[in-house]
Amino acid sequence: MPAVDAIADDLDAVLKDIEALQLTNHVAELDSFGLTVVAPEQAGPPGLAERLRDAVLRLAERRYGVAPDVATGASHANLPATAGQAGEAWMWRILFEDPVFEEALMNPVGLTLMTYLLGYSAKLSNSSALIKGPVPPVGSDDPPKPLGLHSDNRGLPAPFPTFAQVAAVTWALTDYTLENGAVGYLPGSHKLCRQPTPNECLDAVVPVEAAAGSLIVWHGNTWHAPFPRRAQGLRMSMLFYFCREYLTTQEHYGSAVPAEALARNPPRFRTLMGLADAYGWDEGGPDMALLRASRSGRSQYS
Repeated sequence: MPAVDAIADDLDAVLKDIEALQLTNHVAELDSFGLTVVAPEQAGPPGLAERLRDAVLRLAERRYGVAPDVATGASHANLPATAGQAGEAWMWRILFEDPVFEEALMNPVGLTLMTYLLGYSAKLSNSSALIKGPVPPVGSDDPPKPLGLHSDNRGLPAPFPTFAQVAAVTWALTDYTLENGAVGYLPGSHKLCRQPTPNECLDAVVPVEAAAGSLIVWHGNTWHAPFPRRAQGLRMSMLFYFCREYLTTQEHYGSAVPAEALARNPPRFRTLMGLADAYGWDEGGPDMALLRASRSGRSQYS
């Protein structure tokens, strides 16, 4: 098939998915603001978010030996800043810890919005979960400030391309509010095509209000940062971070993907795992079939 026909087919497919899933308004928000929130009733099938939340809690207890204290947040209160901000406990490379995480990855709503931003050749860069406890001063009346405003284009020199190189799809597993330590973002910042300078625009950062079970999707150029949690209890989320085919993933999947995971998922899963990536060849040279099938470098839609 000529390349132009393949591009047209990709465009038709993603637009049909957007219309079928009633995501047109969310695509417009991604274009205009750089971030969109899909409400729980549209984000996924009933019960999926609850199963994700339970799986994250089980995983946290397995990895750290302590059951998260959901009611008070005491198990995660005042954690030192390590890979993130104070009060945050990240769990990395979680995809194969529970089949429900694979189910969330292949969820049509998140996958369609990611495809709109990065195309069908996009790869999963990392799968992670975050449990966020309260940090002092809990209950303070002082307006909280966002912590560490940035875009996700780590290592990419400015000016960034206007079309996304990376994108994030986050499941909010508890309610996102300012008091609960929601993520915040600067609407329209994806159009600036650069990283923020220190302390730039902090007062204009908007907290993302989202009910538990929502999907939060943002363009890789979008400036965002977490707010500190001032309430008791925990904020929990699960994040999938994607990149275009020609970028290096943060976590390695590829040949490490369990055979049973490949067997129980549709063909698109192989692409997300990097198994359609033609790069990284040895002395035998490239796999020409994969190289010819590559869809990198196309429009925002493909």
